[in-house]
Amino acid sequence: MFKLPKLVTDIDCGPIGYPGLVVRCWLNLTYEPWEPPADPKPWDSLYYHGLGRIVEALVVPGEFTETGKAETVELADAKRIYDLLNTPGFDQSIIVWAMSRYDQERQERYRAELKN
Repeated sequence: MFKLPKLVTDIDCGPIGYPGLVVRCWLNLTYEPWEPPADPKPWDSLYYHGLGRIVEALVVPGEFTETGKAETVELADAKRIYDLLNTPGFDQSIIVWAMSRYDQERQERYRAELKN
């Protein structure tokens, strides 16, 4: 019925000590029903499902990779988010902080639209 453009935002993690590290998020989420599977895996929770819908990718500059090359890690599903958060050496607060900024950016967007 509707075919609206997908709006994304890049949340720069420089303010928390990771300059150039970006969490890319989907701003205008659409409704999607979710039920846990009959035989759930650890990532089969509403928490990981929700993060997997919001977080599109992690853009990592070369200085934060073992290879020294910039990488974009696609994260648009629950298992990928779960795997990232459980990767040795990954600071989970990056995603927590990015979700806080995401909420602020969505609210700012709504407030700006109300003024128009």
